[in-house]
Amino acid sequence: MDARAAEGASPACSPPTSVASTPEQTAWQLFVAATCPVNTVQYPYVTWQTWIEQNQLYGAGGAALAAGERPRFHMSPLAALLRAQADAMGKDKKKGKAKDAKDAANAHAALPDIANQNCNSNTWSGRTICEEARLNPDAQQYIVANGLNTRPGQVKFIEAGNVFKFPAPAVEIKADWIQLGSCNNPPQGVHVENVGGTCYALGGIHLISKLIDKWIWATFEPQNTTTNPQRCKVLGCNDPWGSSPATSQGASTQQTAALKALMVQANLAPEWFNYRLDGVQVDFLDASGKPTRLGNSIIEGDNAGNPQAMAKSSCITCHNLSSINPAGNEQNPNFIIGAPQPPPSGYVLRDFVWSLTLALPPPSN
Repeated sequence: MDARAAEGASPACSPPTSVASTPEQTAWQLFVAATCPVNTVQYPYVTWQTWIEQNQLYGAGGAALAAGERPRFHMSPLAALLRAQADAMGKDKKKGKAKDAKDAANAHAALPDIANQNCNSNTWSGRTICEEARLNPDAQQYIVANGLNTRPGQVKFIEAGNVFKFPAPAVEIKADWIQLGSCNNPPQGVHVENVGGTCYALGGIHLISKLIDKWIWATFEPQNTTTNPQRCKVLGCNDPWGSSPATSQGASTQQTAALKALMVQANLAPEWFNYRLDGVQVDFLDASGKPTRLGNSIIEGDNAGNPQAMAKSSCITCHNLSSINPAGNEQNPNFIIGAPQPPPSGYVLRDFVWSLTLALPPPSN
């Protein structure tokens, strides 16, 4: 451990307990606190890497890890589900009829196994992209204390009349890693790690925080046209607190003095200074009543199948579909935008948290 990690106990490394003056400032405070250095010579390198990975929490890959052991990377559940749904609902060219929609629902039932499969090599760009999803101790404690890490536990929870409501300090991070040929010439300004002898670049980060009832939804990418060629191309990027200029369509921007000072205070490694906030969501609609949109060119774009699909990407609206009924069945996630529809009769919303769908045994629908 070098001086940077040893000095990590900075005020900037304590996550905010209330929202700042803007959603963008809050998003950066959360990101910086979660990315404060833990160790610079071996894993875990940053704070969020000390949090539990969803497969360790919910079961399919839940074997206990040794101290310092890294959870395995896996397939993106969203990418696998969307692909299975597209296959199931694809039209038979000869008959011109849609296949049985039940096949799409069956794909959802397979999610716990899908989430423990190997990385995705069938991406839009043809690159291999891996994923991991971490829950901070506050989110983990809420799930475990209420028995929500199993499907019978979730059913028991709703049958008792309980409402899913995560505590304000809860944070989740989803990280997508792009496999590289080697670490000999790593992409500039991108966090790179050697995992099991293979080099990976951290291409996309989603962060959600329960500091507000509908959560704060933020997504980040590095400014590098090799790893992230589609960054900001579809939805544009908007960050009036941390980026100058505030809006962009893929061109590099400069950090504001405020963001740079925050990262310096937290002793972040140099590559993190090149990451940018794509945008933030705090509600389904904006002040004019138009649907808000948010997506990451790696997570929803390349990994999930097509960057252009981000035009109909809304993290908050998709996550609002997370629900369960007394039979243990669920709704499917999808690319949708705008105000949410009420859940089907008998379904209970799960406070926007999709990782709960990985609880075993899988749903029967």
